[in-house]
Amino acid sequence: MADEQKEEVVILEKDDENSIVPLEELETKEEPVVEQQIQNKKNNFLMFGLIGGGAFILFLILILVLLFKNNGSSDKTPKLEPPKTVKQTEIKTFSPSKIDDMLKKANKLYESGNKFEALKIYENVAIYNEALSNYNLGVSQMNQYKFKDALESFKKAITNQENTSVSALNAAVCALELNEIQLFKYYIDIANAFLAGESDSSLYAYYNAIINYYKGYYIEALNILENAPTNKYYENQKNYLRAKILSYLYLDSDSIKALNKVDSYDVNLPLGLLEARSGNYEIAKKYLNKALVDEKNANLTKLAIALINLKTGEFAQAGMALKDINEKNETFASSKYPIKAALNPELFDLDIAQNSFDLETFFSINNIYEMLFYFAPYKVFDAKQTMDYIRKGGISLFLDENNEADEYLKASRTLSKANLNLSKAIAVALDYNLREANSQLLNITKLYTNHSILHYNLALTYAQLGNFSESYKHFITSYHLDPKNHLSGVFAIVTSTMINKENKKLIAEVIENLDQDGAAEDRDMYHAIIQLTLGNKGALLNWLENDKSKNVLNIAFGSIAGYLIGKNDTSDKKTEQLKTMLPNDILVNILNFTSKFDKNNIKEYAKDIQYNFFNNKLNKESLYGGANIIRVSFTKLLQISGLLNVQRDRIKKDLELTNDNHQNIMQTLAYLDLFTNNYEEAYTIYNDLIDNYNMRDSNSLFLASVASIGANHPESAIGYLRLSKIIDPTSKESIFALGLLYQEVGNIDAAITQYISLGDSDFKSEFFTFNLVD
Repeated sequence: MADEQKEEVVILEKDDENSIVPLEELETKEEPVVEQQIQNKKNNFLMFGLIGGGAFILFLILILVLLFKNNGSSDKTPKLEPPKTVKQTEIKTFSPSKIDDMLKKANKLYESGNKFEALKIYENVAIYNEALSNYNLGVSQMNQYKFKDALESFKKAITNQENTSVSALNAAVCALELNEIQLFKYYIDIANAFLAGESDSSLYAYYNAIINYYKGYYIEALNILENAPTNKYYENQKNYLRAKILSYLYLDSDSIKALNKVDSYDVNLPLGLLEARSGNYEIAKKYLNKALVDEKNANLTKLAIALINLKTGEFAQAGMALKDINEKNETFASSKYPIKAALNPELFDLDIAQNSFDLETFFSINNIYEMLFYFAPYKVFDAKQTMDYIRKGGISLFLDENNEADEYLKASRTLSKANLNLSKAIAVALDYNLREANSQLLNITKLYTNHSILHYNLALTYAQLGNFSESYKHFITSYHLDPKNHLSGVFAIVTSTMINKENKKLIAEVIENLDQDGAAEDRDMYHAIIQLTLGNKGALLNWLENDKSKNVLNIAFGSIAGYLIGKNDTSDKKTEQLKTMLPNDILVNILNFTSKFDKNNIKEYAKDIQYNFFNNKLNKESLYGGANIIRVSFTKLLQISGLLNVQRDRIKKDLELTNDNHQNIMQTLAYLDLFTNNYEEAYTIYNDLIDNYNMRDSNSLFLASVASIGANHPESAIGYLRLSKIIDPTSKESIFALGLLYQEVGNIDAAITQYISLGDSDFKSEFFTFNLVD
């Protein structure tokens, strides 16, 4: 749909019929302004006039393209590619009395015998009239979007050497609309070469600024505008051009100030885009919602709002807006503002990550839950249950109830075998080969499906590996098989919270069973964890003040709870207790060091980390094959201390020197590659792990997609995310990333489905963002 814009047409005032103005002086008078409407069929820019200055939509695409770019980008210089805009032009007309006076003078000269002088005047009038006709015809043709015809008209005006510079400017715009870039440059050069011919015009500085702007000399154009004489008819146009140039130079606050001085046009749309680029999303949406009254630009404005909604977590609104746009024009969103999925610089850019890090980042609620899973105990089998089956089988044999005896003894044999394998699997997990333990436990469930402790341990391995959807399934199964397995119930609540599953009935059930079981060990801690999932941090204080338990999970939760409620002394004390109990545990040492983080003394902090983590005998096997939280936390610690590459080199040496746990070391190397921006290497390693080592858990597939995006392989990223989502359909990170990637490749319908499924929430992606394609 064409976008209707305002155009200002400059018309010279009609002269007094009794006055005679020499032909050469006709250009020297100041021109008042008249507004007209024109349409821009191509690019929805706010336009500037070439001669009269001001039309309107000039830098929508520019701002929006830059709007969602990474603020840390080093590419601050805009490409020298002029925006395709319909430029405002001026129609020049002259009072018929002037021409009459010149003709009367020519007639008198002719009659008096000065025929050659008279013919010269006749010739000048004819040439000038022809030039004016060609020029004005070109303007009329431009306003009708007949750019090819308009270009021919301006060529003739240039040939007659009248209004050469201004005619050339208009010819340049026509060439640009016809996608004749070289011709555009040719006419801009002509406009520049003949600019001196406009030196007597009150708009000379304005023309000069426009030419410099189109030649890519933004600073020069800005300086010209700053020093241009005041012209009451063109202050709005000058401020708008200033705003355009300032936006190119990323001087957004100055650009906004310049736009706020424009009072003749509706500037809500560009103001909204600039505020959005500055990160002021709520202010931006206020301007953009006001801009919706312009029906001609409604789709453009809706698209801008939708993109902002993707930034602010209002995914369902973004999806519905895109759906509305897409139903009207399937190519609009992807052709107007194509996006590119990108990695979040707050996570992967070293400088930004260091500057943005704080303890709240480290102690995010999901990190806290993963820490609880890490410190939670594995449970061994209940020998009493096996003995009960054997005893019942013996009694049945004594009573000659052979069928019943067979059932009890078979169950006892199966359970004993399951318990034996369970013990072995737990040993593998404790030896930091978590994936193998998970695989063994999964196989044991095929032998004995109704084993509460087995399901608990399997759920715990899933939770430590970062697969919370599968973890929830087995925690809830474990709890239903044995309602007295209270920790299974509590962790079922935690994982259901992490995957955004409705859990009100489950919470009520677990609390009721806890209250009825007076002998339940750590009952108060379980209640406190449940309250944490409900956002009630105040409940932690009462538990912390009365807690006397000495087990690892209890002390770890006490350390975390102390931080959450501001009891730092208690938190430090609990952490020191953990360190005494587990001196070589990486996560315990990370907790201890993170609490001492000092952004103002980062060098000393880095030295302490290097000494304690690279010289002490910490169990690095846990980094390679242990819980996901170890790798994530350790990487973050190295990142904020600037030691990532040092550790990466050490891991590469380990990979060369050992034949054991090869895939676990490779996995850790690939993860560090992401944070040292070695995306192609990470991409290659994850491909190898998935294809040759069958490492196809949801977390590995997801990280492979992260590497794919970093290495610019969007199609591979889509494939990995789709596989990851099959295993863990609740992952918001996967859903969001898929939406961005589908939008990137132009599959808007598929993107809409992902966004709507996310809903409007407070979800903020840790891993992904997006930029608009230049």
